[in-house]
Amino acid sequence: MSRLFPIVAIHEISLNLYQSGSPNGIPLNRPNAGTKNDTIASLHKKALKFQKDGNQEEAMIQLDMALEIEPNNAELLYDKAISLQMLLRFDDAIEYYNKSLRIDPSNFGALVNKGLCLSNPNTNRHEEALSCFDQALRLAPDDPGALSLRGYSLDSIGRYREAIECFDKILETQPKEVNILINKGLALSHLGKYDESIAYFDTVLDYEPDNFFAMQLKHEAVKSMKRDHMQ
Repeated sequence: MSRLFPIVAIHEISLNLYQSGSPNGIPLNRPNAGTKNDTIASLHKKALKFQKDGNQEEAMIQLDMALEIEPNNAELLYDKAISLQMLLRFDDAIEYYNKSLRIDPSNFGALVNKGLCLSNPNTNRHEEALSCFDQALRLAPDDPGALSLRGYSLDSIGRYREAIECFDKILETQPKEVNILINKGLALSHLGKYDESIAYFDTVLDYEPDNFFAMQLKHEAVKSMKRDHMQ
C-alpha cells in the first residue's frame, strides 16, 4: 500500500495556525505581553496586520523591532514563529516556538504549531511532534486540530490503531469531516483492512464525488485487496 497521505488535511491546518495561542481562539491571560509601552503595542499591531495580509517578511521586521525593546515577550516570540512557519522556515519557527514556550509553557497554539513544524513532510520528526500534541491535548483534550495532527504523526510511524483512535474521537462530533474519514480509511488500509478502508473512501465519495484523494486511495486499496486474495 502506498504511503501517500492526504496532506491537504495538514496544509489546511497549517494555513489556519493557532493565532491566539489557545484552543478555540480563547485569548490567553498574558498581562505582560504586548503592553509594556505604546511603542511595542504599535509595532505588534502593525506586525499582525502584515501577518494577516500575508506579508510575513514585513511582519517580522516589526516584530524584531519590538523584540529589541522586550526580548522575552512570549507573545512577540510566538508571532514571529508563526511568520517563520508561514514562510516554511520550519527549523527557525521551532526555535522561536521554543523560546516562547520557555516563558509560557501552557501556550496551546505554540505546542500545536511547533508539532506541525516537526511533523511536516520535510522534517518528519514525528516522535518529537507527538510530545507537543500530547502536551497540547492535556490542555484541550477534544481539540480536533491537535487530534488530527496527532493521528497523522501516529500513522506516519506505523502506530495505526492509535491513529484511528484519534480520528474516531473527532468523528464522534464531526461524523462528516471528509479529511478525517480519508485519514481513517488510510490507516485501515495500512492495517490491511481493505474492506473497511474502502467503505470509508466510499463515504467520502458520497459527500464529494470528485474527491481526488478518496478516489486514488480507494483505487490503491482495491488493488491491494485483489493482490492479497491472489496470494
